Amino acid sequence: METLLKDIVFSLRLLRRRPGPTIVIVLSLALGIGVNTTIFSFVNAILLRPLPRVEKPERLVELYTSYAGGMRFGAVSYLDYIDMRDRNQSFSGILAQRLTLVNLSRDGENEIVPAAVVSGNYFSVLGVKAARERTFLPEEDQTPGTNPVAVISYGLWQRRFGADPALVGKTITVNAHSFTVIGIAPERFVGANVGLAPDIWIPLAMQAVAMPGSDRLKDRGIRWIELVGRLKPGVSLQQAQAALSTLTSQIAQENPLTNKGTTATVVKLGGGTAGIQSTLYPILTLLMIIVILVLLIACFNAANLLLARAAVRRKEIGIRLAMGASRARLIRQLLTEGVLLSAASGALAFPLAYWSAAVLLAFQPPTSFPILLDSKLDWKTLVFTVAISFLTGIIFGLVPAVQSSSPELLPVLKEEPTLQGYRKSRLRNLFVVAQVAISFVLLIGAGLFIKSLLQARTNSVGFQPQNVLIASIDVGLGGYDQNRGTIFYQQLIPRIEALPGVRSASLAKAVPLDVGATQQIGVVIEGLATPRNTNMPVDYNVVTPRYFETLGIPLLEGRDFSQGDSLGSPGVVIVNEALAQRFWPGQHALGKRLAVSGGKGRMLEVVGLAKNSKYYGLREDPRPFIYLPFLQAYRSGMTLHVNSADDPRSLLNSVRQQVQQLDQGVPIFNVKTMTEHLGVALFELRAAAVLLSVFGLLALFLATSGLYGMMAYSVNQRKKEIGIRMALGAQRSDILKLIIREGMLLTLLGLIIGLAVAAGLTRLLSTLLYGVNAIDLSTYAIVTLLLAGVAFLSSLLPAREATKVDPIRALRYE
Repeated sequence: METLLKDIVFSLRLLRRRPGPTIVIVLSLALGIGVNTTIFSFVNAILLRPLPRVEKPERLVELYTSYAGGMRFGAVSYLDYIDMRDRNQSFSGILAQRLTLVNLSRDGENEIVPAAVVSGNYFSVLGVKAARERTFLPEEDQTPGTNPVAVISYGLWQRRFGADPALVGKTITVNAHSFTVIGIAPERFVGANVGLAPDIWIPLAMQAVAMPGSDRLKDRGIRWIELVGRLKPGVSLQQAQAALSTLTSQIAQENPLTNKGTTATVVKLGGGTAGIQSTLYPILTLLMIIVILVLLIACFNAANLLLARAAVRRKEIGIRLAMGASRARLIRQLLTEGVLLSAASGALAFPLAYWSAAVLLAFQPPTSFPILLDSKLDWKTLVFTVAISFLTGIIFGLVPAVQSSSPELLPVLKEEPTLQGYRKSRLRNLFVVAQVAISFVLLIGAGLFIKSLLQARTNSVGFQPQNVLIASIDVGLGGYDQNRGTIFYQQLIPRIEALPGVRSASLAKAVPLDVGATQQIGVVIEGLATPRNTNMPVDYNVVTPRYFETLGIPLLEGRDFSQGDSLGSPGVVIVNEALAQRFWPGQHALGKRLAVSGGKGRMLEVVGLAKNSKYYGLREDPRPFIYLPFLQAYRSGMTLHVNSADDPRSLLNSVRQQVQQLDQGVPIFNVKTMTEHLGVALFELRAAAVLLSVFGLLALFLATSGLYGMMAYSVNQRKKEIGIRMALGAQRSDILKLIIREGMLLTLLGLIIGLAVAAGLTRLLSTLLYGVNAIDLSTYAIVTLLLAGVAFLSSLLPAREATKVDPIRALRYE
């Protein structure tokens, strides 16, 4: 220990003696360690940190179902849930949940808040007790519509109700219905989904109130709730999977119309469809790889500087070896210097990560259901920072320590050049080449995502988003039944269309390219003789007349819906090209018939054929899609689409006023332009493009500074050689070309290696790109020219200094 303390004191004295290189090393490593700590804090929050306040979260699993044709529902029906809950042998409990938005009213003010409709055993399965009073009792979730009770979050209790201690036992108004608050959830409890934190929990028995417009408790064909189970002690994931598969087969045999061919899958909590892990996992993995590459560049930079420092200390090291110091002792001393530098970098990186984590939160997906990520720097993040700092010190300090501790004694003491010095120079060159290669790979990735983003903004998505305003309205949240809701919407559309500047207006259940907007319905095609023609899942939307005109979706054949397509008239449907080509290839779709709801609904006649468009994602292939008329398929929650002749933002206040004039109790929310809404679909590309650009430019800065530092050091060490060359007649232009040629040769080698690596790695990104080939020649050319230009400037400055060497002074000095 005493020897170690002496090494630390001696290293601190040396580092203080040369503050310039020390500051450069600490800052470059702090940037590399800081970005790694930042990204790790999000990986920790989303993938590693257990659910807060939940008992033994490692025993929790997700259960989801898949259709025989390979379509994953990710959810089950309420009746399937009851069977799984009561008949399984592998779980001590299975809870059901569905996240939704509700209208919380108080003192005449409406607020849309996130809520969870959950089974009565929700809190007991999670092992969570209320902070105040109690959670749900089993009997409160047995008889539909009879127990309007609610548990509210600790945050809502403080924010909306001022932490009123007497709130429990009082009533609150949710969707125009009174609910009794029976308890306050614990502080920091977010439920069973990472990143998705409800403010209110409501029993499944009150689903018709919490999710108005349909009664989902009696139809086995409606798959709408997510399941989370707690494994019994001693039961493995594989055993639970086998038992649940058997149970699912039994349920399918008992209910062939709705469950034929359905299978179930069990995964660890966070590995399925619940939460946001599956959405953010690809981009988090990509970012972790990127920041590790940035850290490698910083390590190469630091190693180069340490090699340069060691070259200056060659005589000192040679004397110490000559006096009997062992090589292991010298390596330990030199490694101590590296670890001290990395420790200082880690200390600086932690506050940098704290600041940058707040900036990174701006890149969360723009969803209607608020996302809550706790990216605070906890003890895991601290341990990660300490560990990566120590590892970094070893990585960038080991090679210089080993190289510097074995000089050839005689030439060193005579201050003569050695073969070892040449090898060190070659090693420094190798580090520079590696920095350039890694920078090239990162910049290529940034360039491809930037081009993908530009392509996505200019390419057609099958509809015209320009000059369209959208606003979500849910009359069910205002207490409307189907009859009143239909009248409300029929009165609203003419009011909106009468506003100055409005070309057309329409309503739709779903907005194209909305996060989590996937909705499917079982379809049976008339006359289609195939075993799969039973409750085939098909994507759909419910729309009012003029929807296709409002969004600019061409109708290729047939007609639009009309006010005559009401509940008492023959059933009609509009299909897209993909569905027509799949089920009626080479035939006219008009006049064909199909039934929805697994064949239990009436037959609908195809009256229109719509052009394909993008429904859920930019990269999706054309998929079968149907449109149902609103008057024949009522939904309480709809989105108003308004096509304006001018800037749609000018209609914001007018649209709100029209809704409020009809009924102030009906909430209007998520009001924005369709162009702004497209940011949802572009989120992944935009986040990847911005973050890759930032990290790519950071890598470029570190690589070019490393090249500049190496070239500047080389010029300083070669003053005698340069002086001799100039004394023998070399011109300043010759010296300039010599230094620049050496720097550009290193850059060329780095570019060649980077090109080969990028060509292989970018193919892995092809699934994340849009409209751009992984080997995009223009992107490769631009990045190559950028790196070559910056490298030229990094070599030019030391080269200009070399031309200023006075031959006489250089020779006299030597």
